[in-house]
Amino acid sequence: MVNLANPTLLVVIPLFFAFLSIIVSSFLKKLIKFVPFIVSAINLVVIYFIGVKVLGGSVVIGTTAGLNPPYIINLAVDKLNFIIALMVNVLGLLISFYNIFYVKEEPTDKFHILFTLLIMSSSWISVTGDLFNMFVAFEVLSLSSFGLVGYLRSKDSIEAGFKYVVLGILAGSLILLGVVLVYAQTGTLNMAHIASKLYYIGSLEKLIPYILIFLGLAVEGALFPVNSWLPDAHPAAPSGVSAMLSGIVTTTAIYAIIRVTVTVFNYSAFIPYLFIIALLTLFFGEVAAFFQKDLKRMLAYSTIGQTGLFVLAFSVGTQSSISASIAQMINHSVSKAVLFLVAGIMIEVAASRNIDDLKGFGRSHILTSILFVFAALSLIGIPPFFGFFTKLAILQSLLDFPGFLGYFAFALVLIMAIVEGVYFYKVFKILFAKGEKTFGEENPWLVAAPFILVLILVFLSARPMNIINFTYDTAGQLIQRTTYLTSVLGGLK
Repeated sequence: MVNLANPTLLVVIPLFFAFLSIIVSSFLKKLIKFVPFIVSAINLVVIYFIGVKVLGGSVVIGTTAGLNPPYIINLAVDKLNFIIALMVNVLGLLISFYNIFYVKEEPTDKFHILFTLLIMSSSWISVTGDLFNMFVAFEVLSLSSFGLVGYLRSKDSIEAGFKYVVLGILAGSLILLGVVLVYAQTGTLNMAHIASKLYYIGSLEKLIPYILIFLGLAVEGALFPVNSWLPDAHPAAPSGVSAMLSGIVTTTAIYAIIRVTVTVFNYSAFIPYLFIIALLTLFFGEVAAFFQKDLKRMLAYSTIGQTGLFVLAFSVGTQSSISASIAQMINHSVSKAVLFLVAGIMIEVAASRNIDDLKGFGRSHILTSILFVFAALSLIGIPPFFGFFTKLAILQSLLDFPGFLGYFAFALVLIMAIVEGVYFYKVFKILFAKGEKTFGEENPWLVAAPFILVLILVFLSARPMNIINFTYDTAGQLIQRTTYLTSVLGGLK
């Protein structure tokens, strides 16, 4: 009998369907569009069985070839892995459904195969327990994202895709070089085994490989100043791809930074520098978003700002702050997916990405516009939405950061929340203003995915403390490390 609580299935199943799709695409082309949806649905079943064990306090281990770590590739799922894998596949499921009705430009089969690979690589990153496999997964993620960003084959999409692949190659090279140096120091690639070996290595010796890996992941995570690819990629890509890039790709990269920093290197010495990087990312993203006229570009810069926000919370380094960071990741992923999916509907109906061209859209497309407003309010942090509780937790945690910088960050987060509120208010005002333009009908099937995501936001908003208590336990398990290391290797060796 197949063990469904096996994280290896989260990688093998999408990979199998992707290769099968390539083989049968010539004569079953019209069916390929359902593959990403099916893959995410199957993965969610697997995640359910894994979750039963993880919520019971276990770390679920997946291995290959019947051998035990560190002598074979392994996958490990603790509470943090579970949250990220769940987000990847819930969003993957709903965005895949959206894409079935949204993607019309040929070759559609290749689009959906690439999207399947994007889900696979994101799932792989979320559960891998091996540094080299993390690198390989990010390479697959970068290549599939490049193909999806350039899918429309317009001048903008090709240029954005080229910029993305160049920076992706740079990021991959940095990660690989860092992994090679780690292997040279420890003789292993297993994250838990590396942690046990680095335990006896001085801080300065492990600083260089850590910085190399961090810089590579910072590109994917859109941290300042290596985030120039993101504002170009989002407007050029189909909206379902933008939702996945913003809601999942950047989030998995930040997850990888957290995992490498805490579990592998246990490198608290770098946290003050990460704090500064996060402040700059937050400021740059929100201020740039304020001046945009292109709706998707505005949302792209907003993603940069939000990334800075949850990295800022993480870099405080306490259990409460890391808990707030994880909760904000959840809020951002769901809210931003809604915003990009609804933006896709607006752009398709209005035939323009210019915010001013959407004047009056909300009067004729009330439900779609309300979904946009709800997601934006949660992102801003307006009560009683879930985002209010996550931002409040972040603000409280910033006061734990020693010295003047903690108070400065507190003030900056408040100011940037106001800036965020102002630029979203400008969009709301235009949407519901009286306009002369007549808008066509939207495809009702496109509204289904953002509608369900807003229902998820409503659920999160109804039970905020339950979610934050769970992320608090998750942060505690992450910081303490013993459960993870013991489950994989039997503790420090």
